Amino acid sequence: MGYKLFNFGALWLNDDIQHVPVQLGKDGDIPQYDNKSSIFIGAGSQTETIVWVKPDDINLLIADRILLGNVSWVDLEKNGFVKGRETIIHGQRFRCRLLRVGLKNDEPNEWDSILDETCDANFLWHCKRTAFWGIDTSDGQKSRSVICGFPSTRCRYNLYAKDRQKNIGLRPVLEPMGSFSDDDNCTLDGVGFRLSSIPGTDIFCPVLRPTLSTVFADVPDGQKVKMYTITENGHPIHPNEMFKNATNLTVTDRYFGDEYLVQWVISNGVAVASKPLLKNL
Repeated sequence: MGYKLFNFGALWLNDDIQHVPVQLGKDGDIPQYDNKSSIFIGAGSQTETIVWVKPDDINLLIADRILLGNVSWVDLEKNGFVKGRETIIHGQRFRCRLLRVGLKNDEPNEWDSILDETCDANFLWHCKRTAFWGIDTSDGQKSRSVICGFPSTRCRYNLYAKDRQKNIGLRPVLEPMGSFSDDDNCTLDGVGFRLSSIPGTDIFCPVLRPTLSTVFADVPDGQKVKMYTITENGHPIHPNEMFKNATNLTVTDRYFGDEYLVQWVISNGVAVASKPLLKNL
């Protein structure tokens, strides 16, 4: 059970970066939707970056708070957040979408799995005075959808999908899809891979994308696999150890012992390390 935080990317309305809210609630500083602009997550600035929570063993990065209010589920669907839309941030490809939150409190769903792996405290998720739209709709006509939030992280309510309120809005999720580059930079078991890392932190969270899309085709999303070893200047690093310089890190198929094998989670045709390596400061 655990998580790591990453800082990168920003919310855009048309050509304008929106500030990340600090005072949450109806009278706070949550950016408000103008009912017409294009909404998307893209590269940020040095002053306005989103905090993403990456749970261990789950290939998702979830915004730690809502980023936009006065936006309906219908608005978000029109902007691609229900089916998911691809974005590129710092050379990394992601699918950006809403969370699957379930229709009822006792129904297995993505949001509860995330909370079980991390925690459901307000200091992490900032749900006390806000709520966010999930993908889920409560009927086939998409007239009502599910929101999660106030007063707590696990509370769920049905709301008309066209409703807009100041403190109900967008909490985006990113699915890692690997480096934007198609060139391989390491070869493992005779297969070319592009090794990269999730941006926004000093830690190293490796992502392996095979240059042949069929390599992980038969592996179910969410499957955990132990394989390969991370080395620094040719020396193996235990998954619980720290590294000194990220530029000296690589992945090898050379076997140093089971204790050095990295556990990966497979999804979207890529492998993401279950837990990142921490930098030795």
